[in-house]
Amino acid sequence: MSFRPWSWLVALSMTLLAAGEAAAAPSWLELRWPDVAGCPTREEVEATALRLTAGESPQSVTAEASITADAAGYTLDLRVHDSGGAQQRILHSPKCEALAGATAVILAVAAAPIGVSARVVAAPTPGDALEVDLTPLPITGPPAPAPATDLAPTPSPSSSPSRLRPGLAIGFGAAAGIGPSQRFTAGLSGNVSLLWRRVRLDLRGSGWFPGLARASDLPGIGVKLQLAAGAVRGCPRLVRRTVSLELCAGLELGALLAEGAGLQQNDRSRGLWAAGLLAPGVRWQPLRWLSLGIEVEGLVAFTRRQYRASDADTLVYTVPPVGVRLGGGLALHIF
Repeated sequence: MSFRPWSWLVALSMTLLAAGEAAAAPSWLELRWPDVAGCPTREEVEATALRLTAGESPQSVTAEASITADAAGYTLDLRVHDSGGAQQRILHSPKCEALAGATAVILAVAAAPIGVSARVVAAPTPGDALEVDLTPLPITGPPAPAPATDLAPTPSPSSSPSRLRPGLAIGFGAAAGIGPSQRFTAGLSGNVSLLWRRVRLDLRGSGWFPGLARASDLPGIGVKLQLAAGAVRGCPRLVRRTVSLELCAGLELGALLAEGAGLQQNDRSRGLWAAGLLAPGVRWQPLRWLSLGIEVEGLVAFTRRQYRASDADTLVYTVPPVGVRLGGGLALHIF
């Protein structure tokens, strides 16, 4: 059975949550509620459910909730058991307070369906309240993911839905790789990312420590290479709770600095560097404002520069066509 709208009751429950008044835990409710930064506590949800069932004779209810946070907001997975059976709810909202309010409504309806439903029918609907569909979903075996219910108000043409508005993150990383040098060289990077639910756009700047490449047929002679570059990358994302699988592809442009080694006169030169990038990786976001990631980045050099010894006119080194980098880092999510 479905009752719509539940908007006034959700609005009331959010108001009661905001009031923060102390109240005894309801004897009819056993609630497992996670401690998540930025979310109301279990005691607040219980107190709100108790107020919503005031004057009724509620039946026993057992519920377990889990909340995950990502760049788009918060996702609630709520399972409720009462005398009528079991139901599951998966709700999504940019604000955790809305999920806590909806949880209090669901628990109140499960405990006193007739009395709470009568209030819904009799009460007027505020124009700015939230709409929630509380149709129960029976649990039969392992639950399949249900369509997410967005608890945000219906957006007007002048405002975009939260999942369409990108998040902003600033990241820092370290890596070691081959290319343009023939040996593993360490580097540091910083990047700015725009994040959507399924896509990330990166603007990255990186600097690499000098790497020595030696000529195979000229002992003691070589060239030191140092790269400074910027890159733009697009990354499709497959997000599962706090973990996302990403496949980034993009273009890197920069300056490749070279200095001779082991020659009588070690000249310096600067040349253009251009390469295509492909990087599969994994990112974990344990907190709403922090994520950690690792990746393997392959590169294809578009500019294969050659270096010769001026005093011997002999080819010393040619940049290889491909390279690989192993890296990791952290990102701070601004919003």
